Formats: sequence, structure tokens, C-alpha cells
Amino acid sequence: MKYTTILFDSDDTLLDFKASEHQAIYRAFEQADLPFDEEKRSVYSHINHGLWKALERGEITTEKLLCERFRLLFERYGYDYDPARMNDLYFRCLSETAFTMEGAVEILEYLYGRYELDIITNGVGYIQTTRLDNADIRKYIRHLFISGEIGASKPDKAFFDYVLSHIDEKDRSRILVIGDSLTSDIKGAINVGLDCVYIGTEPNEATYCIGNIKELRKIL
Repeated sequence: MKYTTILFDSDDTLLDFKASEHQAIYRAFEQADLPFDEEKRSVYSHINHGLWKALERGEITTEKLLCERFRLLFERYGYDYDPARMNDLYFRCLSETAFTMEGAVEILEYLYGRYELDIITNGVGYIQTTRLDNADIRKYIRHLFISGEIGASKPDKAFFDYVLSHIDEKDRSRILVIGDSLTSDIKGAINVGLDCVYIGTEPNEATYCIGNIKELRKIL
């Protein structure tokens, strides 16, 4: 067996973040009694995506990002509402969601007991932990590494150095990273000399490429 340790990304690899986000954002705006529709959701997603990419580049902190996305949205639509309060509402709604990617549970069951399974994710500690618990997949995971708790984000070397110092396997050739983000998961893995699996279709430099998580059976 070439690998002993698998480092999974969480959102859009194991957990269906898009489904969770869609449900949570509508619930949050409903509770805030603010108008919300697909146009505003699309604008929010564009703003949010851009800020998370800025976080990966080290241009913004997580704390700044969480309120800035709502501040920019409210500024555009003229809403007089506290961005921090909206973020709290959104987080509460998000933590209550429990959607998994198709095939994710089956793959975890297939790998469990044969490999050490860990999660490496950018996000806020209690949100990611609660969602994994609600999705009932935490039982397969040995270590949960969250950027908000580590103080560094993927693809930063500091994030991966922290992870590598806290797992048993020290031979990097026996550790495999699996994720859907070229700029976060794949870039981070390559930067520290780890093999990686990219789930997606964009041109890339990953060790392996698959169309969906179920195809991991071809590799592991």
C-alpha cells in the first residue's frame, strides 16, 4: 500500500457546501426580514468567492472576510443592517445544514480502517465541526485541521507544516491530499511535496485527476 494517510478537503469534496450555502443564506435573510432572491444570492456568491481567493493569497484575514462579504452586499443594495449580525445569523443557519457530496459517505466507509483519514479545511472551527457532526461523517476522521483554529490557511506552507507535524506519518511520499481546489488544495500539496488528487476538470499539475469522489477506488 503506497499511502497510509489521506488528507481530505471538506467543502465540495466531502460536504456539499453549495447546497448548504444556498439553504443557509436564504434562511438568514428571512430571519433578518430582508428581501433576498437569486440575483442577490448570485452577487453574494461572487463577492464571497473573491474574498476567499484573497484569503488564499494572504490579502485578507478570515475575521475581515466574514463581515466584509455582507458589508459589500448591503452597500450595493442599500440595506441598513449590521454585517456582523448577519454573519452570526448565517453561521447559525449554516451550522444546521448537513449535505454530503454524492458518493462521499461510501468512499469514507471503503477507506476507513485501511488508511488514516484526516480533514484539512479553510473555515471557522465550530462551523466546520458542527457540519461534519451533523452529516455523520466525523466518525471516520481521526484529525480535523481547520484554518481558523490553526491561524493559517491553505495553500500556505504554514498550514501544511502544522498538519504534517500533528500526524503520525512522517514520510511525505505516503501522504495523499484530496480536494477540489487547484489554488488551495492542489497548490498547497505540491508546495510541500505531497501527492494529490484533483476532483475536477480544469488543467492542472495534480498527481491524479478524477471526475468525482467515487473514482478514488481506482487509486486507493
